[in-house]
Amino acid sequence: MNLREQLRNILPEILPHDPEEAIKGTELIRLVRLRLGDDYSDATLRYHFSILSYDSTSAIAKVDQGQGYYQRLKKAGSTANTGRLLFGGSEVDEDLMQMRFQRLLAIYTRLSVLRSMFPFQLNGSDGEMLEVKGHWDIPDIVTAEWDLDTSSEDSIRFDAAMLDLRRHLGGPETSLTGVQLKLGLNLENYAAEFFQAVSATRWTLQSELVIAEPLNDEALVETLRSLGHQFGIGITSLGIHVSQIDELPSSREILAMSVDQFEKVQEKLRPQRLTIAAARQRIDWQALSSLRKKHESLGSMVRWLTQCLNRMQPEWKN
Repeated sequence: MNLREQLRNILPEILPHDPEEAIKGTELIRLVRLRLGDDYSDATLRYHFSILSYDSTSAIAKVDQGQGYYQRLKKAGSTANTGRLLFGGSEVDEDLMQMRFQRLLAIYTRLSVLRSMFPFQLNGSDGEMLEVKGHWDIPDIVTAEWDLDTSSEDSIRFDAAMLDLRRHLGGPETSLTGVQLKLGLNLENYAAEFFQAVSATRWTLQSELVIAEPLNDEALVETLRSLGHQFGIGITSLGIHVSQIDELPSSREILAMSVDQFEKVQEKLRPQRLTIAAARQRIDWQALSSLRKKHESLGSMVRWLTQCLNRMQPEWKN
């Protein structure tokens, strides 16, 4: 049996499951040598650790932004199977996945408002079924970012001068960003999830892929970062585990929280920005017009944008 196969057999018995308890390379070499003896040099063992950490079928993963190795778990944050989904190594029913995803939607909605990026939920609105796995032609959420009048004291209002300038220069009056949300990604499902986000947000001015769970696997992070730069997709992890999401109040309660109450939720987040979204020249109006015939939620979004412009102020309904 060659060294690689020997390591595949013994590493699951040595490596910790928690990335925060990752074993440094020197200690892992010592533990491996207790099983294999001194037949292999440090350099050879380190080389194989590195190679195996980029293999999605192996048990070893290297932590991103740090030193050490941990045990890669088989888990899918979103798959094509809507009946029963794997998460954290155990099966969970669809109702639980729905509750998790609704809470994630609520968290991102609140974060968007805090950043003055006003959200409109497309997935699951206008009587349509909420799709945990997402759509391939519309994002989960669209956020609109407007030029705001900072001198207005009574309420948030648009900056009329900047809107007029944008109109005269032929630019968009608002920056429309398509956001695709995922509970978690791994080396087995990242490609499908990433390109779904590319497809679903192609008609907006910017595209964002937001993942709830922390991205600890160095191989996964490097791969996502490369794809994000190549396709101009912004990629962010909120850094919250699904077990923490399960402990949160319902999505309705999250949306109804005061600013002080929502701060308690924010304290659970450990945001990690992988890539910045690249802005496109214009909205793909032809694609948007075509998709409106398929998704009633897009018609509602267009009416919402029009109302905001008519009133010269952003509108957000929780």
